[in-house]
Amino acid sequence: MPTLKEVGPKQMDAIWLGLQHSTKEIRKKYFPQIEKAVENGDLSKQQYALMKDRMLMDEGKPQIYGSQIENGKLYKLENPKTVNERRKEMGLEPIEDYLKYFNIQFNPN
Repeated sequence: MPTLKEVGPKQMDAIWLGLQHSTKEIRKKYFPQIEKAVENGDLSKQQYALMKDRMLMDEGKPQIYGSQIENGKLYKLENPKTVNERRKEMGLEPIEDYLKYFNIQFNPN
């Protein structure tokens, strides 16, 4: 995985997008490098959160950050009542605001 100094922000975003929208096998293979890139500041916490949620969805597990939509609905979510705390830690907007883009009402119960 290259660094921001080697390729620049647009290229890092392109690498992340390619991995985020690849197969679940490829996401799983490269996720450790994504984690390291986030730790180094080469990718954002938001990018980490979106990929982590997608990988959990791949495995049929509840997502953590509430970033994944499936068939027009929020994909199952772990501990919905505390999701905004987790989202804030990752620099994500409140889930209610995020879901407005998809015309989805958030019900934590």
